[in-house]
Amino acid sequence: MRQNALAVFVPIAIGILLGCRPESAGAAGPSPASGPPAADEPMLALLDAPLLFTKRHSYTGIHIYDTYYKWPPGGGGIYVLENPSAPRADWKIRPVIDPTTPDTLGIGVYTDPELSWDATKLLFCFKGEPEGSTSVYEIGVDGRGLRRVTDPASDCGRYQGSRSGQHDVCPAYLPDGRIVLLSTRPSGLVPCNNTGVAILHVMNADGSDLHPISVNNVNEFDPTVLPDGRLLFGRWEYIDKNALTIQSLWTANPDGTQETAFYANNMVFPEALLDARPVPGTHLVVATLAKHNSTPRGSIGLIDPRLGKNHPGAIANLEHPDDPTFDRGDSCEPWPLSDDVFLFSGRPQGQERNVLEMIDRAGRRITLLSDPEICLHAPMLIKPRPVPPVIADTTDRRATTGRFFVQDIYQGLSGVKRGEVKSLRVIEETSRVSSTLMGGSPYNQTFLVSAALAFSAKNFLGAVPVDENGSAYFEVPSGRAIYLQALDAEGRLIQSMRSFVQAAPGTTRSCIGCHEHKYTAAANDGLRPILNRAPERLRPESWGSGHLDYPSMVQPILDKHCVRCHGGEQDIAAGMDLSGGWTEHFNISYENLANRRETQLTAYWIAGIDCMNGTALWSSQIFPPRSIGSGAAPLAEILVNGHDGNLPDLSRRERDLLMAWIDTNGLYHGTWDATEAGCAIRDWKSVTAALVAEMEVAGCMRCHGDGGRVTYFENDWINLKDPAESRILRAPLAKGAPGLGLGFCRDRKVDPQRQRIHLLWKGYAHAVQPPEAFPKQPPLPPDRSGEPVVSFTSPADAHYRAMLGIISDAREKTLANPRIDMPGAKVAPGACRMFSPPPLLKAAPDPVAAADRDAVVHVSWERSARTIGLETEVHRGAEEHFIPNQSTLLVRTPLGRYLDSEAPSGTQHYALVLVSGDQRSKPSYTTVSVPQPEPPPAPTDLAVVPGSGAIRLEWRSPLNPVPGYHIYRGKAGADPLEKVTAAPVPVSAWSDMAVELQVPYTYVVRSVSRKGIESEPSAPIEASVCLIHEPMFEVKFDQGAQASLYGGQSLAGKLHKPAKAADGVLQLPGGGHTTFSHHGHFDLGQSLSIECRVRFDAPGTMPVVLSCGAWRQAGWFLQRIGGGWRWHVGGVDCDGGRPEIGRWLHVVATFDGRTARLYQDGVEVAAKNGAFVTTPWPGDLCVGQYGAQPGPEYQVAGGIRDVKLYHRVLDLDEIEAAAREKPE
Repeated sequence: MRQNALAVFVPIAIGILLGCRPESAGAAGPSPASGPPAADEPMLALLDAPLLFTKRHSYTGIHIYDTYYKWPPGGGGIYVLENPSAPRADWKIRPVIDPTTPDTLGIGVYTDPELSWDATKLLFCFKGEPEGSTSVYEIGVDGRGLRRVTDPASDCGRYQGSRSGQHDVCPAYLPDGRIVLLSTRPSGLVPCNNTGVAILHVMNADGSDLHPISVNNVNEFDPTVLPDGRLLFGRWEYIDKNALTIQSLWTANPDGTQETAFYANNMVFPEALLDARPVPGTHLVVATLAKHNSTPRGSIGLIDPRLGKNHPGAIANLEHPDDPTFDRGDSCEPWPLSDDVFLFSGRPQGQERNVLEMIDRAGRRITLLSDPEICLHAPMLIKPRPVPPVIADTTDRRATTGRFFVQDIYQGLSGVKRGEVKSLRVIEETSRVSSTLMGGSPYNQTFLVSAALAFSAKNFLGAVPVDENGSAYFEVPSGRAIYLQALDAEGRLIQSMRSFVQAAPGTTRSCIGCHEHKYTAAANDGLRPILNRAPERLRPESWGSGHLDYPSMVQPILDKHCVRCHGGEQDIAAGMDLSGGWTEHFNISYENLANRRETQLTAYWIAGIDCMNGTALWSSQIFPPRSIGSGAAPLAEILVNGHDGNLPDLSRRERDLLMAWIDTNGLYHGTWDATEAGCAIRDWKSVTAALVAEMEVAGCMRCHGDGGRVTYFENDWINLKDPAESRILRAPLAKGAPGLGLGFCRDRKVDPQRQRIHLLWKGYAHAVQPPEAFPKQPPLPPDRSGEPVVSFTSPADAHYRAMLGIISDAREKTLANPRIDMPGAKVAPGACRMFSPPPLLKAAPDPVAAADRDAVVHVSWERSARTIGLETEVHRGAEEHFIPNQSTLLVRTPLGRYLDSEAPSGTQHYALVLVSGDQRSKPSYTTVSVPQPEPPPAPTDLAVVPGSGAIRLEWRSPLNPVPGYHIYRGKAGADPLEKVTAAPVPVSAWSDMAVELQVPYTYVVRSVSRKGIESEPSAPIEASVCLIHEPMFEVKFDQGAQASLYGGQSLAGKLHKPAKAADGVLQLPGGGHTTFSHHGHFDLGQSLSIECRVRFDAPGTMPVVLSCGAWRQAGWFLQRIGGGWRWHVGGVDCDGGRPEIGRWLHVVATFDGRTARLYQDGVEVAAKNGAFVTTPWPGDLCVGQYGAQPGPEYQVAGGIRDVKLYHRVLDLDEIEAAAREKPE
């Protein structure tokens, strides 16, 4: 929690020479100092006007783009050094605005000052609360006339990202008196961080008519005005490029038109160019060269773009002349005094805070002003500047489209013959505004859409033909970040933009060709008459338009044409599995096709560009034609050539869709829709661990492992969609044997170099690495050497059945809370920013309706470029062509489908109405016959699972999955049994803790359909609860981390360095922890007690002693936080006690299904009742760390011993007796 109470700020209104002792507030001034060295006098002579600057505490955080969310505590303000050319002893500093001035905003963060052209007033930004918004203000340089220009707080309700507030920042005066600024109000979210996107806006001087002039889906930086009236600003983008390094300089007109790359749009270093300003009287720009994952500081450099728009030689680095792209340091905010000398905020060696400095081209630095208590920033001379010319606004903001004129597409397409380009595809890179449930993957995406390939969902807007002479003139929706792809006659990619432009409303944007040099003039070759005709309108491609979603659009084509040989009943030919079984984050076919087969740099089969940070030197280059995507993809070649006759029925529409998917750069999730399950199968790691354990028992580890550890485990070994088709089950069966045998197993050790699938060879690299860090590894063909081994003689083999059971159980648990790409998903609709929604169609698209076996009606309709951004009302009526009204309305949704589980039996009529604001389309209709619903099949094989403190039931699900089950219970002999589940249980297991000891009970289970209809009961079973007094899990840390389980089994733990286990203690003096693979004993399906002893050698931040869960999700953990204990169990916090530092503490935490209790040294210190979530947590049990998200803040520094877990509640006598025992 942040502290809201801030220390009172007392300003020091004096100049302080670096190294001199500061005077107290109100003193006459600093002690006199000697005059400057003679060599400094020419530089100091340039200080011929008052010097404006700000005070603020040092930047915090690790990103240059989200500083407005931070809260540097303490004071600050805006100040003027009235006479910088005077002797230092005579300097006079006054506040323009700070907490002490008559016109004040109080304590807060004062930032981004910008002077008016006549230097009489200034704009600045202020944030007055840690979680508040940032507003723009204006004040006279004399400290008078304070006025608020903007207040973005009213837009906070639209923001769905991390942190809080809306932020108007970086304002600057335009030549016509209006103001340009950055604002987060459109509420787009950064794909890799989920924070607000600040983009260019323009407003009147009084704050009215605030509107965006940019369509970027990531942040922009520091707008200023060039001498010719254009805007110069920093622009971050990563359209199929890395997410780290491209924060380059761009220009645009103040109406947003003619946005043009100025410098470094394909350079990796410097990672970012900030604070850019033109150097008066020159063509140069001075800027801060900064890191991306850092504070907005670095080194000061001069840029001459005439020396190359992407050439390091265009930079003169003033601080590091021998390394022009050096982008580290603490310097920022340069202000040109001449073409040779610059003011800036810097941090000389030995200083803890930024000071005001001067630097010249020779690298000579002079410290002007410092403050020992706070950083000084944003120096600028208060002197008038020439007003640039006004560039007239050419847009028509009432228009919803703009136009593009491509004069000759072949200009810049080296090696492409005239006539080869047949069409231009137009794609929108969308900007998510909806919240995310899809974080937590290893791919650096807060909403997972791909395996570190594309980072945003894309909207295929359509395509237009290209004339034989290479020209194209076409219309595009305005307000969209779009890019173009040139396609050949086969629909294959010739070249793709990897930067975006916009069709500014009512304007025509022209270009010469591909990758034109902006200093090249367009030749007048008689093509201008094309502009006199109507522009082409975008047409859907053969497969359609809109989002392209892999699971719902690509996988069905693979199922139809490919899976029979590649993953289906016939074979897994060439080891390539194209079936749709779900993997931890994606599915089997996607992981095979997105595989970095030869190198991390390229997704081999689709020639996809790896876009993780570390591969930036590869992904940021300008690729030549036909070197990426479908123009180079081996998969595309197979599709065009017909796969040697193996694709006889693949239609051109299907082939075009596959080509288009390849050219998304490997999207998996094509929309921003999600479910509560998020992006990952939570049980995945525990499922693979259980399978590896069964492999050990079955003898498979003789070839597949060493010392109990598997050599590697491929994700496509498991088919959760169709468990019996899992490779791990089929490979050990003889070729052609029942059970879809593959006969892959051989009697030899598995070669670790032959792992087939690599989405991340060595994990996600967050820092840029040299190309040699990603060497090309020649792919090895499947190795069929060695004697064949038939490990499973048939599907009746006990180990086969055990593995099938593990996978089938995992499937059921997964489908109980399905991911967006799974059946039964309860979709939370996503949304992308839409400045101008598509025009409303006259009539809604025709719906399609069908009823399933549960009598649930599935209604679907077109979700395309012409409907994305609109909402659809679904109505049900009793008569054909009924008039939709409020009484017939079922739902209003942005999706393209709806499940009506309440539809009565018989003939039902449905109507769709499109809605945009207060406009409504004409309805479209369909009719469906709904059958009488039938009860679902009953569960079978109801059984009691041995346990302690609860009756645990398991049963076999029907062949066709059902959404849930109800459990009925009664004391043995009672009739009838009573329903004891308030809502259907989604999985085929249940624990009953609300029973009496040693009393026999009878149970039956009924399946429940989506209509709520229950099946016949299962066969009854009788059970009673008993208590097991011994620990179910115990670890003593003698010489390692080997745990004992009840019944005599053991469970090996893993020590994470530098942790050591010896003499009964897990020793954690300098970090580390121990993990144990998940086991059912750790779950909350029964009463639970955990016991341990812990010694804290240091308090730490919030160290976690034991954990098998995640806060407010599932499972449990024991933690020291805020000077007390936290026993978090089933989503409920039980807090209390005061764990001391430096001595052994005995701790017991209990849970009986209704109450959590916590004991320290035999004394109860906390108790809490609540509604506990007993859903199993699938992760490991972790000792000394937080298993759900390990981090330094959760690290225990000290020792842990005597860890025990019981399936009963320890009584007070036991707890007191154990506490009295003294550890050795």
